[in-house]
Amino acid sequence: YKGSYDGWYCVPDETYFTDTQVQKGDEEYGSVGQHLCPDCHRPLERVQEESYFFKLSAFQDKLLKLYDEHPDFVEPAFRMNEVRSFVEGGLNDLSVSRTSFDWGIQVPFDEGHVTYVWFDALLNYMTAVGYGVDTDEARAELAYRWPAQFHIVGKDIIRFHCVIWPAMLMAIGEALPEHVFAHGFLTVRNAETGKAEKMSKSRGNAIAPQDVIDMLGVEGYRYYFMTDVVPGTDGAISFDRMEQVYNADLANSWGNLISRSLNMSGKYFDGCAPTKPASFDAFDNPLAKIADGLVERYMAKMDVLDYGGAKDEVMELIHAANHYIEDSEPWALAKDEAKADELAFVIYNLLEAIRIAAHLLMPLMPQTSVEALRRLSCENEAASDDLKGICTWGLLAGGQPVEKGDPLFPRLA
Repeated sequence: YKGSYDGWYCVPDETYFTDTQVQKGDEEYGSVGQHLCPDCHRPLERVQEESYFFKLSAFQDKLLKLYDEHPDFVEPAFRMNEVRSFVEGGLNDLSVSRTSFDWGIQVPFDEGHVTYVWFDALLNYMTAVGYGVDTDEARAELAYRWPAQFHIVGKDIIRFHCVIWPAMLMAIGEALPEHVFAHGFLTVRNAETGKAEKMSKSRGNAIAPQDVIDMLGVEGYRYYFMTDVVPGTDGAISFDRMEQVYNADLANSWGNLISRSLNMSGKYFDGCAPTKPASFDAFDNPLAKIADGLVERYMAKMDVLDYGGAKDEVMELIHAANHYIEDSEPWALAKDEAKADELAFVIYNLLEAIRIAAHLLMPLMPQTSVEALRRLSCENEAASDDLKGICTWGLLAGGQPVEKGDPLFPRLA
């Protein structure tokens, strides 16, 4: 509906605020007497102009019902508490057009108005994948892409995604996303105090992504940020911690397992993987026991964006495989011809652990997983989308060439 807006507007955040939401300036921000944005603490502008409004207030009860029926609609749970509290405090209708400037997307039914950026931006989630396009191709794309399982958003914009966006979808009768997950911000761990600090150029503590890539490589970069920085909370990062995680998990564990196992397989079986010995089921198989149910445990963590927890499930198999080398001593077995089957059994198990771990680590380090599978001559498996099927223990064919190659994760000094 058409009306007149008279209120506060944050230009940098492109957000409207009511009088009760506005923060009053104080000495901390050097802005005594000013009206500040409650999110970014910068001065607000007083806006008075003709505007079209979206009747957001009509959806207060419907939104609260949504939160009651789907308590995991907003994640993590403490973010849901913030959203619910905001809505319970009362919703005002939302100004969705401006007349004081002409840059922006024109309101199609009124040339004097341009669309409020956050009203248009939210619609892009659906219009980008076919909504509003009258073709079979667009309808098929929309049916495949929508509703989204997850919106991944910053914690500072949950009001738009958890209040305004679902209300807009309710208004046009479209399906809502299943979850909105709010991630935190990156902070920097002070080496002297151990405390987390806001990243700032003026403090000289900013960490550039390229510096991390130069240190860890792209795959190490992905692994660190997906497994050591917990989604949903602010994450304190440091180069010391990055080096610690890289050396412990990637150089000493995953990379070491690949190098040692492929080297022994090539050395003891003429450059090939051993075939599964006829007496395969006669030996105790600790790695197969860990692999049993591994995909289910892994997926349970991935489904709730617990990448670190999913990684831990895979690393249990990797750590066990490294211990398995020491316990089984394949170099000793290789000296006794009578234990040829046992040697083949041990090496086969190590290669099978690598094959399965490579598939499960694919979302975290895709290039490394593809390379590990290639060195096993299993590169054709990389395109499989049947994770449970392809990770069934004992699928390694055996007899195919293997390649040790260069270390995938050279240890950082």
